[in-house]
Amino acid sequence: MAHVYRAHGLTVVSELPLPLPPGDPGGAEAGPDLVLRLGGERPVPHEHPPGTRVAGLTRADGRMFYSLVREGDRTVLRYPELCEFTGDREFGAVTVEPHPGVDPGLLSVLAGGTLLAVHLTLRQHLVLHASAVRVGGRALAFVGASGMGKSTLAAALCGAGHGLVADDVLRVDRTEAAMLVHPGSTESRLRVNARGLADAAPAGAVRPTADGRLALRPGTRADGPLPLAACVVPRPSREVDGVAVRRLPPSLALLRMCQFPRVLGWCDPPSMDAAFQALGDLVERVPVFEATVPWGPPFPPGVLDDLLAAVTP
Repeated sequence: MAHVYRAHGLTVVSELPLPLPPGDPGGAEAGPDLVLRLGGERPVPHEHPPGTRVAGLTRADGRMFYSLVREGDRTVLRYPELCEFTGDREFGAVTVEPHPGVDPGLLSVLAGGTLLAVHLTLRQHLVLHASAVRVGGRALAFVGASGMGKSTLAAALCGAGHGLVADDVLRVDRTEAAMLVHPGSTESRLRVNARGLADAAPAGAVRPTADGRLALRPGTRADGPLPLAACVVPRPSREVDGVAVRRLPPSLALLRMCQFPRVLGWCDPPSMDAAFQALGDLVERVPVFEATVPWGPPFPPGVLDDLLAAVTP
């Protein structure tokens, strides 16, 4: 069975279930942007696939974590002993082949996150490693590396009544009027230390994920592109009990934003140049803040309100 989604400005047709907003089946018939098919099991080796390296990471012990390569019109994203995604040059038609015995839920985690980020980056769209919420008629993005509290703060604000825009992957487009962001995931993936945010949620809104996280589906979410009001780099601290915010000048903001790529180990010059230029445009048009916030959850009373007041005046 094929699922149809509309996320990140894309029509996605997938044989895997993904945590994305449903799309119009008529849009799929008109021509999807990304088609994901599920292939058969086969061993996925630790060797790099043949081709020109686009991105990749190596573990501390020297073993490959993942490799993304291009060879002619073929693109391969390999996770040893987990799965391999094989597609055309821009990853518009992709087949995933799982390693024998792999939990299918892990394929959905990778497809809903890294695969979409790779697809967008190869097409030279700006992709932020960010989670975002709707505040009024605009979007507020939390940008940072894994473990910095992006999803936690976004989920906490969703619990306070704000709509989810995206979790972990955020597409940003430049228009004449504004920098626009597109809705993405329909749920926040939380680490164990943030599971308290799910305590008050309805039972059907919470589920465990195959990678050991907790997926929390908010009560409301954005249903279309929104202008980006601000980007916030969170700095959780156990040493403070209040919020401290500073706005970064554009030069420092660009440096900070470059430190948090969604796909680590990217080394393809054309798409890197496009991303750098797009980030330069973003920091000139959108305020970027660093925010020291008390460790949570639970957050001290007033912290979320103080944060919003400081970054979305």
